[in-house]
Amino acid sequence: MSTIVLVGGSFLGAWAWERVTPVLTAAGHDVHPLTLTGFGERAHLASATTTLTTHATDIAAAIEVAGLRDVVLVAHSYAGAPATIAANRIADRIARIVYLAAVLPQAGKTLFDIAPPGVEEAIMQTVEDGRIPVMSDEVIDANFGEHGLTAEDREWLRARGVGQPINTYRDPAPADLGAVEGLPRTFIACLGDLGDPPHLPGHDLVTIDTGHWPMITKPVELAQLIDKAART
Repeated sequence: MSTIVLVGGSFLGAWAWERVTPVLTAAGHDVHPLTLTGFGERAHLASATTTLTTHATDIAAAIEVAGLRDVVLVAHSYAGAPATIAANRIADRIARIVYLAAVLPQAGKTLFDIAPPGVEEAIMQTVEDGRIPVMSDEVIDANFGEHGLTAEDREWLRARGVGQPINTYRDPAPADLGAVEGLPRTFIACLGDLGDPPHLPGHDLVTIDTGHWPMITKPVELAQLIDKAART
């Protein structure tokens, strides 16, 4: 049995793992899906001071306060950034990081700094009340390849999804992320995403044949990959 902490990407809370958690629990794992400040049941807590550092603190504090050790920390998409920063702080509590189609932060840089040209401008044009709104069908279809989301999936995502606080993209990562490099790391690449799977020295690379939100589109298969990584 492993202790598994699940962190969803932009717009998502603990609710996004509802199709995955029962499979992992049935496999004998102790599973903790988290909701970051400003999402899900914590949507009302978002403010202009909600940053990447806030979300890293959410993750580290949840693990420390619960007294969790030997944690398999699973981070999807945007959550790869705060999860990396959190793991860097509490590396002695982390057994493995599992990145799921995740953003990997770079020391001293913001997420806008490491984004492709034009991304910051495009995102800033959409911001409403300090948040990046939950994506429309047009944005999903244009940017996420063979995402595999059905109309019902999109309705479910939008019914609970909450806009991303913009300052999470403007807050630089710490200047030193060296502690993470000593941790076992797995990267799960979604074959439906645009582009080729990344080449990441120091990571075990595995793939899943679905789009960017496998916790929605292929939860059982995803749970099996997480289970395998946790037992490695």
